[in-house]
Amino acid sequence: MFLVEPPPSPGDLHFQMGEIPVRIHPFFWLVALIMGMQGDAAPAAVLSWMVAVVVSIIVHEMGHAIFQQHFGGRPRIVLYGLGGLAICEDCDRSTRSQILISLAGPCAGFLFAVAIMLIIRTLGHGIGMFIGDGAKLTSGNILDPKGFSVFGLTLFWEEFSSPQVNRMLLDLLWINLLWGAVNLLPIYPLDGGRVAREVCQLGSAQQGIVLSLRISMVAAIMMILVGFSWQSWFTAIFFGYLAYSNYQTLTAYRASLW
Repeated sequence: MFLVEPPPSPGDLHFQMGEIPVRIHPFFWLVALIMGMQGDAAPAAVLSWMVAVVVSIIVHEMGHAIFQQHFGGRPRIVLYGLGGLAICEDCDRSTRSQILISLAGPCAGFLFAVAIMLIIRTLGHGIGMFIGDGAKLTSGNILDPKGFSVFGLTLFWEEFSSPQVNRMLLDLLWINLLWGAVNLLPIYPLDGGRVAREVCQLGSAQQGIVLSLRISMVAAIMMILVGFSWQSWFTAIFFGYLAYSNYQTLTAYRASLW
């Protein structure tokens, strides 16, 4: 589901981002719709969510693809299921290149979130941030704040008069920050898991793969527990799938060594 490019379908949407072809599989829209209907199921809220998801994941995958181009590849992007793939068969496979390519996706999302906050400030609305229980950083007046918290980081801004604008900003910032943070976890095939695998293989390729899969399973199981503590069945099921997938991969890999 996460590693294999889905076959072409009559419902695919095709377009170009510069020299990089993008394909959106119909299943991507279905999953985004289902996720958008979990909370506020008003049509405007669902539409805002779906737009924010497709924009954010394209930004994330473009981060990968731009670095793949930089390292000599001809990438393509496919959005499907719960996310997307930046696929490149001919880019540099060195450890350094692969680590930078993996980190480029989350970093692109973080930079996009920063750009959104700067645009809010440029439009004359104050912005602010809490980091845990520490210092409060603000710029401009914030009389009627709108915002959210994710992983100890709280962002807020002076609310716009349009509820649709506030909804879109909230969705874009939340997705880019949360998706980027989740992708940095050392769980394969997330970006952090790919980085962990490259680092673990610096000594021995075989032992490194086994070690990275063990780390991945432990981290995924911890996130299952986090999902239960959040009372989020989606989180528990998602990381449960990744834990089981890594267990299957480890079992098959060990069998192949004999």
